[in-house]
Amino acid sequence: MIRNYLLMLCFSLVHFIIWGQEIEQLDKSLKDATTEEQRFKALLELSDYWSYQDTLQAKKYLLQAKPLIRGKDLLQGIYLFYEAGFYYGNNNPKSQAIYMQAEKYFKKIDTKESYRYRAKLWHNYGALEQQKDDDKAFLDITIKHCIPYALKSGDSDLLMSYFTDVGMLFYNHKEYEKALEYYFKAISLVKSPEQETENLLWAYHNMFDTYYMQNKLDKCKEVLEKSEILLNKLPSKKLAALFYKNKARILIKEKKFDEAQQAISAGMKLADQYNLYWDKFALKYEKAQAYKEAGDMVSAKKELSELLADPRGTMSKSRMVMINEIAGMEASLGNFEQAYRWTREYKVLSDSLGALDFKKQMAVLETKYRTAEKEQAINLLESRNLLNRTFMISGLVLAGLIGLWIWYALNARKKRTIQETLLLKQQREIDVAKALIEGEEQERKRLARDLHDGLIGQVTGLKMNVERIARDHQGKHHQDGHTHHQMDLAVVTEQLGAVILELRQTAHNLEPIVLKNDGFEEAIRHFCQQMESTSTKINFYARGLESLKDSNIELPLLRIIQELITNAVKHADASKILVQVGVEDNFVLIEVEDDGKGFDPNQIRRNMGLHNLEDRVIALGGKLNIDSQIGEGSNFMITCQI
Repeated sequence: MIRNYLLMLCFSLVHFIIWGQEIEQLDKSLKDATTEEQRFKALLELSDYWSYQDTLQAKKYLLQAKPLIRGKDLLQGIYLFYEAGFYYGNNNPKSQAIYMQAEKYFKKIDTKESYRYRAKLWHNYGALEQQKDDDKAFLDITIKHCIPYALKSGDSDLLMSYFTDVGMLFYNHKEYEKALEYYFKAISLVKSPEQETENLLWAYHNMFDTYYMQNKLDKCKEVLEKSEILLNKLPSKKLAALFYKNKARILIKEKKFDEAQQAISAGMKLADQYNLYWDKFALKYEKAQAYKEAGDMVSAKKELSELLADPRGTMSKSRMVMINEIAGMEASLGNFEQAYRWTREYKVLSDSLGALDFKKQMAVLETKYRTAEKEQAINLLESRNLLNRTFMISGLVLAGLIGLWIWYALNARKKRTIQETLLLKQQREIDVAKALIEGEEQERKRLARDLHDGLIGQVTGLKMNVERIARDHQGKHHQDGHTHHQMDLAVVTEQLGAVILELRQTAHNLEPIVLKNDGFEEAIRHFCQQMESTSTKINFYARGLESLKDSNIELPLLRIIQELITNAVKHADASKILVQVGVEDNFVLIEVEDDGKGFDPNQIRRNMGLHNLEDRVIALGGKLNIDSQIGEGSNFMITCQI
């Protein structure tokens, strides 16, 4: 037992070491990028990596990649593919809608890369359909879209994953031999060690499940051993949680319940690390099985009840299995009334699923796929004949290509000239915006000095004179009986005090002393506290702001944040405002989110405040992204390089 525990501990340490190497490799790819397209793809890979662990980081890299699209259909499609992945699992309808937007761009392009992304986006779209209990839609999409596009892309790794998906669907409906047929078909595509990828590991995991359901434990152990060897070779550990799930299942069969629980705990840590809800769900289910087999029905029932109560829900067949198990546990505990209630719920769910003749539908779809395979073989023969004819024509085409190349070179020079002119125009706009902002700041400082040295001093002197007059005439007022004059003077004194306070506040806002004395972070916190009220709660979070040292950057950033918070308080009717400001890798990320009444960014008229905000962001060379809907609050995201 101790030996197995130490092995699992060592295995977990290897995972975390390689996980660190993975992010280092991604960061290196970004630093080594020599072209805009390489940088674009490296940023999206980083966004995808962080989307499993830190959504703020993921969104930062996503927004940095967006300006590099430059109007190219392929890059626009790739960007939308990763943006849909950002929402995958958190906002599934939005994720599916964005995948379909990406498909519109990829359809315009007839390249292997485009077909590879089309296969992947349709797979993800289908997986979300499967989470809605629509196995038929998933199978239909896999056969009609994923497999054909994977073949056109020439990517055998993708094809391997889609054969595995088809096998998994047969497994879900207890067609175990059929499932194994597709798993072996997937594994047969691996011809060299370089092709031993994460998709091969996915095939092993599903093959394990099938052998497990057939009670072939020797086969299970063989597959588990292959999984462990492959997992140690792979840089990504997103499928490691499922390895621990399978490890636990073997240990439960061997009645090693404590070791099984240790394996489950290790798997859950990895599932949390990568934010993998379904993997955690599977591990929690195995935890219940370990308790059940150990005779602890109360703990087992508690785990299953928590799974059923999860608001994210589970697929109907999984719910049916768990409900049936809980009914049996209640009966074994002597709770016959509860057992009867769960049995009735199982019957209702079973009847609703029984209405679907899914096996027939699967058979029809598979027949269509087999027919399509034969048609592809015929098309291959026809393609060979066409190739022979193509060689005969190629000599004539070559001359035309030379002419096209000359035309392309002249056209490329013209485009480059236009692009350089556009860049100069953009730089001129930034310079103008900077000059306007600097002029505005100088005027603010002048007004602050004039208020402090002139008007505030004069009003303060006036207040002191009124107070002196009130004291000098206090006795006389008592004798004459005109105490109301004294009361009037007290009111005037109080009003003058309020005027002085407001003038001082205005002077401080025009030239923030807190920024100068206490620094950027304290200046933001002070302003948040100043704007907060009983009806509006403002939460402020900062990260890495101590690296900001340049007042020429701090002051414009502070003005931007003040404008965003002021708009949320005055115009949005917000009760909660979240302010996040962070600095990392020479990038500043500002996010201000509120739960106010929201607005339509495409319809709203640009008032002075919003114009000032956009001018300040442009002057810093940054990007402003507004996400708002009427009745659903607003989110302002600003990124700029420092």
